[in-house]
Amino acid sequence: MKMKGQLMNNRRLLYLTFIVATLSIGIVIGSIVSGGVKATALQDRPATLVIPDPVSLSNAFSIIADTLEPAVVNINTESTVQQTRQQRPGPGGAPGGNGQADPFNFFDFFGGQPPDQEFRARNLGTGFIVDKSGYIVTNQHVVDGAEKITVRLWDKSEHQAKVIGSDEETDLAVIKIEAGRELSAAKFGNSDSVKVGDWVLAIGSPFNFDHTVTAGIISAKGRENIGQDNKQFQSFLQTDAAINPGNSGGPLVSMQGEVIGVNTAIISETRQFAGLGFALPSSTAVRIYNQLVQNGKVTRGSIGIQYTSNPDPGLFRAFGLQPGAGVVVESVIAGSPAAKAGLRPGDIITDIEGTKINGGSGLLEVVANSPVGRSIRVKVNRDGKEQTIPVTIEDRAKVINDIAANRDNSTPNRGGQGGVNTELGIRVQGITPDAQRQFGLDSDQGVIITGVDNDSVAQEARLARGMVITRVIVDGQRVEIGGIDDFRRAEMLFKSGANVAFMVLRKNPQTNAFVSGFLALTVP
Repeated sequence: MKMKGQLMNNRRLLYLTFIVATLSIGIVIGSIVSGGVKATALQDRPATLVIPDPVSLSNAFSIIADTLEPAVVNINTESTVQQTRQQRPGPGGAPGGNGQADPFNFFDFFGGQPPDQEFRARNLGTGFIVDKSGYIVTNQHVVDGAEKITVRLWDKSEHQAKVIGSDEETDLAVIKIEAGRELSAAKFGNSDSVKVGDWVLAIGSPFNFDHTVTAGIISAKGRENIGQDNKQFQSFLQTDAAINPGNSGGPLVSMQGEVIGVNTAIISETRQFAGLGFALPSSTAVRIYNQLVQNGKVTRGSIGIQYTSNPDPGLFRAFGLQPGAGVVVESVIAGSPAAKAGLRPGDIITDIEGTKINGGSGLLEVVANSPVGRSIRVKVNRDGKEQTIPVTIEDRAKVINDIAANRDNSTPNRGGQGGVNTELGIRVQGITPDAQRQFGLDSDQGVIITGVDNDSVAQEARLARGMVITRVIVDGQRVEIGGIDDFRRAEMLFKSGANVAFMVLRKNPQTNAFVSGFLALTVP
């Protein structure tokens, strides 16, 4: 009986143990499942957003301003100006305006004076000291023609300055003062390392409020053809830092406290800040400064060719090349270094001294900055074949004088007669003696365009009556045009979709001389 009771107790204990174990396992499984569900739910949720700690740009700006402002100067100039009624500026316009605002302003102030009388004109600008002995960089238009230049320093002391040298092409000038002590100087940085979106400060004297600091970013690089009087050697940094009349010649400063540009111009219909300011890059300013302080002038190299800076992409396709594959030589100046070396119209310059040439600005920079007398290796694509031609650099001023002296553009006498109406929308004929007299031609070589249809592909390509076609290139195949028969032979290549380049002679309205160039189109 006793054993039977003990056995029953053991069974109850075993049963209870089983129940407890089962419940424990259930709890564990439930916890695992619940945890898995929670983990899945957490994985489906987006990451929690975190607000970063604030960054104080104002502190960085103030440090840079404290460092640079002592090197920035206010410049006031005086000169005698004879102003006529026609030279009075219109509302918001530039000097000599017609009542319309000039959207491109160099901040020169000649206004508010009675017409038709001589008066003392005062000009306002900014500069910055780059050498502790008193050398100052500013814009040429700030000091151009000035009879008196007064520089006011950070400590309000005033000093008379003299011009060391200036360069019209880049609108840069160097002036010097004798302060009798060492001055605080700004440090140039490398503008080539600047990126679009970088913060910058502009320091200047807008409306004669000297040492005004404004902030913005680099909006763009390599801006060219700015304004009506654009220069070949001007390639600007664009900024939205506030620049107004009086800021001209002041520094554009990076967050490293280095000058990466010289504030030069704005685009504005009101002559006031509109968010479009332009500064000459420091990489250019330093080169010009060094030449001005060493020689008093700037010497640039040239090889004596003419080309289109930004040609139609179809022109390259006509040559069988990718757009931007180089610079197409449109004409070679007689007696120039290029002519002596054997460069020809139609050559495509792809490389100079190991530097790839992708456009006119790149070619100009390499050639202009090469020392006069140096021989450079020019790689060209000629009729689909590459070759390297050594060319000796000459002084650009001399080459320009040679261009003026060689405007006859005479060519050997070859001709043809007849007329033809092409599918491109142009009518051409051989150059007869009558046509030579009518159009003022010196030669009977080529065919002359006698008409262009409205809304034709020829009109879109800017082919015009009076132009002389001397060469046709169709998808890399070149045909020299001596007369109407040669042109008919070229026409046989005008298949639909073909890329065609015409070398034409066209009259320069300023000199009344014919100059050569290329025009491109695609056959419809």
